[in-house]
Amino acid sequence: MKTDHLIELIVQDAPVRSNLTHMLQQATIASILIVAIAFFFAIGFRPDIDNAMETARFLFKFVITIALAATGSIAMFRIGKPGVPLKLSAWSLLIPLIFAAGAAIVELSVMPAATWGARMIGHNSRLCLTIIPLLSIGPLACFLLALRHGAPTRPGLAGAIAGLASAGIAATFYAANCNDDSPLFVLLWYPIAISAVVATGALVGRSLLRW
Repeated sequence: MKTDHLIELIVQDAPVRSNLTHMLQQATIASILIVAIAFFFAIGFRPDIDNAMETARFLFKFVITIALAATGSIAMFRIGKPGVPLKLSAWSLLIPLIFAAGAAIVELSVMPAATWGARMIGHNSRLCLTIIPLLSIGPLACFLLALRHGAPTRPGLAGAIAGLASAGIAATFYAANCNDDSPLFVLLWYPIAISAVVATGALVGRSLLRW
């Protein structure tokens, strides 16, 4: 008998300790509150936020990060339930990347080639690589604890997706502080910071979510 099928049978026979969807909903609310408190008390908005909000490049960063948080959360809500198909949710995770790549292509087509390198490197790469992972700690802990009430058949993958959702929330708040609005910067540095959170989630989830 395959392991996945065995787990599904066990879940069907086991008493339900709590509703996973409800737990993840509560974890999502808690995660947003944790990140918001940390952001507003320790980081805050960029000084020119009023002017930045009038630019499409600044606003489009939120389209990318919110798409990441949303698609990551949808996949996370499904992966803790054995037998629930993940294919569509997995493909949806490409949406934020498509948005970022599309915006980068537009920028490359309208900006002089001589400026591409500077726009990609930006001024805040260290902050990006630091703040996003730090802001993700609280949400990742909340999501992993919530997923323990489910029955993920692939603990490492479940942890990775929890990390992706956590990083999406963190990146959305960080985008309001980051004054590097170039899609080239977003496409380079944000994924590096997010990957660190995903890797951490996979590592922790592999042991914490194991049956």
